[in-house]
Amino acid sequence: MKIRTKITLWITSAGILVSLAFSLIVFYEMSEQLYRQIDDELTATAENIFEVIKESEARHIDQASLSTEIFLDSRRHWIRAWRADTLVYSSRMAQTIDLPLNSEKKRFSVRVKIPRKNSDPDKKPYKMRTFRIRSAKISSQTYPPGYRIYVALPVKKLREEIIEVNLFIWLGLSFSTILLILISYFLAGRILRPVRKITNLAREIDENDLTSRIPLNTSRDELYELASALNQMLDRLQYSFTRQKQFLADAAHELNTPMTSVQIFLEQGLLNRELPAPFHKDLLQQQQVMLRIKRLLQDLLTLSWLELGRKLKPETFDLKAMTTSVIEDFKPLVDEKNINLTSSLPKTLNYFGDPAQFHRVLVNAVDNAIKYNFANGKLIVRLEKRSETIRLSVTNSGSPIPEKELEQVFEQFYRVEKSRSQEFGGCGLGLTIVREIVRLHGGQISLENEPPDKICLSIILPLSFKKST
Repeated sequence: MKIRTKITLWITSAGILVSLAFSLIVFYEMSEQLYRQIDDELTATAENIFEVIKESEARHIDQASLSTEIFLDSRRHWIRAWRADTLVYSSRMAQTIDLPLNSEKKRFSVRVKIPRKNSDPDKKPYKMRTFRIRSAKISSQTYPPGYRIYVALPVKKLREEIIEVNLFIWLGLSFSTILLILISYFLAGRILRPVRKITNLAREIDENDLTSRIPLNTSRDELYELASALNQMLDRLQYSFTRQKQFLADAAHELNTPMTSVQIFLEQGLLNRELPAPFHKDLLQQQQVMLRIKRLLQDLLTLSWLELGRKLKPETFDLKAMTTSVIEDFKPLVDEKNINLTSSLPKTLNYFGDPAQFHRVLVNAVDNAIKYNFANGKLIVRLEKRSETIRLSVTNSGSPIPEKELEQVFEQFYRVEKSRSQEFGGCGLGLTIVREIVRLHGGQISLENEPPDKICLSIILPLSFKKST
């Protein structure tokens, strides 16, 4: 799960919890407010009844004969009044509905069964109804221990209002949840934007380009510390890689002089006819080994020169003429292996680059294509100019290279033949050097299998030379 999704879920969850707690508080307060309104109405009704009772006591009216006219009987209220244990008044609703009363509570709600007026045989003969009840005790000097009055109201509309309030709260909570998800996702993107920028810049920095650095913001926050730490790490890596490459170049250069002295000694020994034949043969073998070491040192020097970013010497030259010249130079080897060589070249193709280095690219590409070709195989060299690029491809017959190794063949000292057999010569630096030269010219190189038995080395170069930074 991505961090942006996690942040969105965290913010949304926190927002939902806060909204839910707030909604519950609002729902509770609104429900209580509705009940308080009914309780206030019931209290006012009970006070009116109390006033009537006081007046009746002052006028010495017999409480047992209190009529509906005195208490202003209401169809809306359920009312019962007791003097001591004697029921002195019952409203019309109280005469038809019997509510369970609790003398210990002043305010409470009850749910009872009420008979249906026009009972449908398909329905139950009763319906459930909730009543809110208010009880009041009234002291009386004339009739101790006084009066107890119960006033009640059906709260069907109140329940409907509470359900409506509940519905609106849940709708609001659902809407706020959706809004929270959208806002959280947007905010998470804004928060992680600097991190994405750092990630993209870090991806662009590789072994061949350690000079780029992540720009530091001015806020000096955690992202500033992260970028600063990454820049310090890149400084150390650049220093280590530079020292390593410089050491390799210096070592190859220092070894070149003693290797040359040994080679001169071997050549002089081979010119000495007085040496025994077996020793002369050993000298000849050592000379071949020395030549191979010399080539290895020269390749290491060239590779170090390229990796250290030494300046190229670009100029305009005819790439088609250079390709033709390289093909002609390899004609004897092509004829020796009886390889069918075909080429597809334009009439002329001027290119602005380093001719010496690009000559090495052509030599290594064609040499590998011949070296690893089948006897009586095929070799195809194509050079074409496209709208904005130049494509050079060298295709040869050969056993397919495993897919996982197609990119590895450009690594230093990597050889597909695991035994590192000396049958083909070389030391595994040819394609590495070719890749570095192509990269310095701003191009791309790839190696692909072409079924059933061909391998194609493809080089794509921009028409306008642009050195890779």
